[in-house]
Amino acid sequence: MADTPIIIGVGDVKNRSNAVADAREPMTLMLEAIHIALQDASSSSQSDLQSKIDSIDVVKTWTWPYPDLPGSLAETLGVEKSVKWKRYSEHGGDKPGKLFDEAAKRIARGECNVAVVTGGEALASRMLWYLQYSTTSEL
Repeated sequence: MADTPIIIGVGDVKNRSNAVADAREPMTLMLEAIHIALQDASSSSQSDLQSKIDSIDVVKTWTWPYPDLPGSLAETLGVEKSVKWKRYSEHGGDKPGKLFDEAAKRIARGECNVAVVTGGEALASRMLWYLQYSTTSEL
């Protein structure tokens, strides 16, 4: 019997600050969005739901290099031992939808129970950092 995939939480983060002190890299933004999605899904048992994450799909970032962003997210979320599926996609406008579809299929086949599909960019933060440090020897 197939399970029916259901979206249970959504999180969205926009960093509109122009201050260098507020600059955040994509992984930080993704973690914030995941926590918002967990809260959206279950305000009373976020940690319980978080501990059940067993699939993490990430749209590859353009602005920051990460060797294993899904693994880093799993580790930071404390689910690295329970995650059965990790994927870091290639670049492309179709990747969010493709990753979402693949996660839903895994749930339907019973291969995972709680899937996270995430992505994020921080071009403004990257530019702020560059402008701050491009005139110093700290580059």
